[in-house]
Amino acid sequence: MIIKTFEIGKKRFDRQNFFLVYGENEGLKDEIVQILKKNFNGNYENYDETYILNNQEIFYEKVFNQSLFEKEKIIIIDRSSEKIFETIENMLEKSISDIKIILKANVLEKRSKLRNLFEKSKELVVIPTYKDTSLTLIEIARKFFNNYKISISQETINLLVNRCNGNRGHLKAELDKILIYMKDRNS
Repeated sequence: MIIKTFEIGKKRFDRQNFFLVYGENEGLKDEIVQILKKNFNGNYENYDETYILNNQEIFYEKVFNQSLFEKEKIIIIDRSSEKIFETIENMLEKSISDIKIILKANVLEKRSKLRNLFEKSKELVVIPTYKDTSLTLIEIARKFFNNYKISISQETINLLVNRCNGNRGHLKAELDKILIYMKDRNS
């Protein structure tokens, strides 16, 4: 099931346990993962795809053994690619109800087996991310300055957005620096 990025906050994902977030927009992928983590109760663990592929038995043990203390677990797999396809298929064959698995991948081609698996299934969620436009980044910056009641010129916002080279993550880092500066200045 394909979900657009603006629909994430509006949908409930009670029955879905597998999520694929892919694309070139690292900042947006991180935001989506944060939103998904807020929707689920439980501890989360981060893994790299190479760790899982090199230690499959340990990973399967963590996934399939239920804990008495944890009701729900979130597993985030960074730098996912085609190599993890068989591992995901194996987990899909066994019913997993109390674990949410989020795969973060870079750009996946249209004919990618992993992407096709997620797009064709109603139980799996795929969320593509695309590079932000200058207008999107300007709107994010404008909302930030309005929320914190910081007066700033449009020219300065444009300069800030241009320095971020279309990367939402860089913009967020710059806005965080501005916020820290403003708090230090007001202290």
